[in-house]
Amino acid sequence: MRPGLKKLRAMWRSLRFKHANPYRRAELLRERGARVGKGCRIHTTSVGSEPYLITIGDETLIAPGVLLITHDAGTWVFRKEYPQTGRFGRITIGSRAFVGAHAILLPGVTIGDKAIVAAGAVVSRDVPPGTVVAGVPARVVSTTERYLHKTLEQYPMLDAAPSGRQRTSDELRRLLEERYPLE
Repeated sequence: MRPGLKKLRAMWRSLRFKHANPYRRAELLRERGARVGKGCRIHTTSVGSEPYLITIGDETLIAPGVLLITHDAGTWVFRKEYPQTGRFGRITIGSRAFVGAHAILLPGVTIGDKAIVAAGAVVSRDVPPGTVVAGVPARVVSTTERYLHKTLEQYPMLDAAPSGRQRTSDELRRLLEERYPLE
């Protein structure tokens, strides 16, 4: 294949990925070699140059701005002396997990099933199933059960929509503005 055509294909693949909806993005990641389960929503566009090192379980949500880093380019400083050096690692994210906006997952980490990674966290170690991690570096701050109970205490659930149908965005806005009025 001619170099210009190869570059054009790479640009097209990148544009398709960037402008896809979160469900389609999961399909496109599969095409690039990642193992992605059913029902995933991938909002981020930063999956690194080795998507085949990424595994994501079923029904997982990855928020916008998340960085999935499968290699450490810090070895660049040794390239003259050791041209073949490099640090690579798989990233594994379990099922029904959530990775918050702008979190960074470093090479070699595993996020357990039903785990929550807070927005902006830097994950450099494995996250046990059923835990919530936050901070730089990410540390366990809670269990997902405790997080749920705290959430229900602070933010009571909204009443169900009439007839079991989904609420319209206007109905949701009205409900939220009633619950959280301007002061």
